[in-house]
Amino acid sequence: MVPSLQLDTRVAPGCTTLVISGECDQDDVEVLEQALTVVVEGSSPVLIVDVSRLLFGDSVLLHFLLSAQRAQTAAGGRLEVRGPLAPAVERLLRETGTYEAFTVTGAGDAA
Repeated sequence: MVPSLQLDTRVAPGCTTLVISGECDQDDVEVLEQALTVVVEGSSPVLIVDVSRLLFGDSVLLHFLLSAQRAQTAAGGRLEVRGPLAPAVERLLRETGTYEAFTVTGAGDAA
């Protein structure tokens, strides 16, 4: 059985980390929108979205990442996407031409 989407938020001074694990698809729109509201309201200068445990993501994930990036930039902060990225997630970002739009760290690390 494929694990459903799971979110875990960790807050440290100046940084919020949102760990996304499992699979992210159309069924998860509301959950991700709520998470975005919470992390943006937290107003940490740095938002790390850790997708190292995410097995799959589609346009819902992409929309979330782009929205989070816009919100962080508008608030004077920055967004970091932390990997390593699952092949499906890396393919999503590269094929949509958005990989370079994000600061991706840990992309070449061993899982």
